[in-house]
Amino acid sequence: MTSTSTTRTVAFFGATGGVANAILVHTLLSGHRAVALARTPSKLRDQLTSQGLDAATIDGNLTIVPGNALDVASVKKTLLASSPSADGGDDFPTHIVTGLGGTPSLTFDWCHPGHIATLDNPTICETAAKTLVTALREIHAERSLRTSQKPLLVFVSTTGISRGVEDVPFAMRFFYHQALAIPHVDKRKMEDVYRGEMEKGEGEGVFRNVVGIRPTLLSGSVDYKDAKGLEGLKVGTESKPALGFNVKRADVGHWVYENVISPNGTGKWEGEMVSLTS
Repeated sequence: MTSTSTTRTVAFFGATGGVANAILVHTLLSGHRAVALARTPSKLRDQLTSQGLDAATIDGNLTIVPGNALDVASVKKTLLASSPSADGGDDFPTHIVTGLGGTPSLTFDWCHPGHIATLDNPTICETAAKTLVTALREIHAERSLRTSQKPLLVFVSTTGISRGVEDVPFAMRFFYHQALAIPHVDKRKMEDVYRGEMEKGEGEGVFRNVVGIRPTLLSGSVDYKDAKGLEGLKVGTESKPALGFNVKRADVGHWVYENVISPNGTGKWEGEMVSLTS
């Protein structure tokens, strides 16, 4: 089910990351409202300013809430921070975008020598997912939201953790699964939380629907202009994934905005795990 409103209100978690940041920039430049939870609000604002967004756009369309995405109270505050709508009611987010992830670092384990990448917080994605779901359940209990009022969730995940056919090219498959085994455990558990909500009965989950984004290895900077263009992007699903080696963060963010957030989106990708690569 797609939202019939032409104006979006989008809640962001992990908005200083490359993909979510690009989605945020396109959302703001298109005139939609956004609210973002940030541990360091000045960092997010500086990122937007450095990409050419003026103060009027940022101040007029974006609310930044200081806090931590692992804290239920902070997440609830973000979800409820939207300005009142024109009819005086609460303008609850139509969409939620989460691009949270840990800071990677190299490690070595004699028992698992191939597992060379770890995270500063190896459970951040799973914990954040559970926190978001808990916050929404509390809000739903207080407000009794209809299914049509529930937000559409967009979450950024990764290739390499598919429940279906293999979505990593053969040439990099062994290294990819070995080197990224630790981060992938967290991403898979995050997906299980969100997909579990999607797989509940009609009206039982906390989301209207869910779209999982699975880019291959990300490249490029935190700048929405650091892009190759959507015409070169390959798009697949869990049952028929797109295979490739890397993709620009900015291209992933742009694709998500145009195909999922924008009022021009058809709803085609709702309920899908979408693979993206160049």
